[in-house]
Amino acid sequence: MLMPRDHPEEASLRKRPPAWGWTLAVVAVFAALIALAGSHLARQTESVAEKPPGNRSDDAFREVARRIEALERLWENALDAEADRLLSRNFHSGPSAVVGVVQRSLLNPSLSDPGRAHVREDGQPPQWRPMLEKFSRKEAGEWVFSERDILHGSGWIEMPGKPPAWWRGNGRMAVILLVDPAEAASVAAADLRAKAPSLSGEAGAFVWRAPSGVAWAEHGERTHKPDEILRHVSRFGDWTLERHYPVRVEVTWRMPVLAGSFALALLLLAGGIAVAVWQRKAIRLAEERVSFVNRVSHELRTPLTNLLLNTDLALDGLPVEDGRLRRRLGLIREETGRLSRIVDNVLAFARIERGRYEARGQSCDLGALIDEMRENFAPLFERKSIRCRYEHDGGGSVPLDRDALAQILANLLSNVEKYAGESAEARVAVSMNGERLVVEVADDGPGIPAEARDRVFRPFERAGSRVNEGATGTGLGLTISRELARGLGGRLELVPSPGGARFRLEIPMERNPA
Repeated sequence: MLMPRDHPEEASLRKRPPAWGWTLAVVAVFAALIALAGSHLARQTESVAEKPPGNRSDDAFREVARRIEALERLWENALDAEADRLLSRNFHSGPSAVVGVVQRSLLNPSLSDPGRAHVREDGQPPQWRPMLEKFSRKEAGEWVFSERDILHGSGWIEMPGKPPAWWRGNGRMAVILLVDPAEAASVAAADLRAKAPSLSGEAGAFVWRAPSGVAWAEHGERTHKPDEILRHVSRFGDWTLERHYPVRVEVTWRMPVLAGSFALALLLLAGGIAVAVWQRKAIRLAEERVSFVNRVSHELRTPLTNLLLNTDLALDGLPVEDGRLRRRLGLIREETGRLSRIVDNVLAFARIERGRYEARGQSCDLGALIDEMRENFAPLFERKSIRCRYEHDGGGSVPLDRDALAQILANLLSNVEKYAGESAEARVAVSMNGERLVVEVADDGPGIPAEARDRVFRPFERAGSRVNEGATGTGLGLTISRELARGLGGRLELVPSPGGARFRLEIPMERNPA
């Protein structure tokens, strides 16, 4: 195949893997993607929380619960002592020293003004007014007690819709202390925080929460909702221990999905291999056919050369008067020359496709080459009344592959003979433009349609028109000519023309050393 020196991108295209290799690669990629997608869809992960072995957390919870119960008893004792102090001393003495007390009320059957018997620790008007039944006026905020139930004993008072309270009676009167458990719970939480049991090294995470919901102790990193909540009910409120077990990730597979995806991938891969094998066989068969055509063309070249040589000798040896025989021998020579050009094109195309073409540096006499083209195509042009004008600026030899240039010119002139039509005008102009050789071949025939200007340079493509109907040819002439031009470091183009077809060949001379 032609490997032009100034077209490295074409060289890379020639080195691409064969079609069957691409097919196998693409199919393998798709099969791998299907298998990966199936594995992804079939894979299921589940986070499983497992309770760690041992009872450290349970023991710690029981220890905290015992401490809370001890604090609760201390609080009850303090409240009872405060109520006793208020009964035996001045009820209206200074603020209470017991945490959590928000209001104190005195229930005295001898009081003439029970409204003065309620004192809030913050100085605000009382919201609740505990009183004996005989003083009740059925007003809002009244908390009514009977003398029989309240004047003797002590303990907690718990009624729905009423605040918690501690009462103590001495037989003559009673004191009721309204308390706020949240305030007492905050003091208890501080005590628990200072004496919290250690759970360092325990797996999972723990959060101890006071009745207000605020955490008073934490351990570990929480990544999910609590797996277990232990609750301890007290006078302060509900204390909770939130346990977060360590998480273990379990992976399971949906076998129908996994098996289906792998079966589909294997089926696709098997089909791709079958197609690749078929493509490889087809390519090998095509290569064998091309090789066969190449061998046959080589075998035809020698007898065709001998036919041309002997026909020329016969024509030179015939008397001028024997015009009929000369015409027949001339016709034989023309057809032999046409066949020789076809064989040359086939051989050139085979070399180009197989990457075996390289331009040969040699000296080319442009004048002699033009004369040879004129002589070879004169009988063909004369038969169709085509008038061809040859223009040459008189330049001598140039460092150029003569065989390649001759084949390009022969293909362009052969197109003129085939497609320009009867009585057409043609022109071949050869000139040196600086360091570039410029060759133009033009005719005034029907030309090439605009939509076919790029297509005519493709292998086996021909531009359709009424003029070329029935014209013979392989459809390789322009393809080979362009590749030969690139091999010479130049280019062959179809240039705009007011009428007919016009081809321009430009070859830089500095790239073709002798």
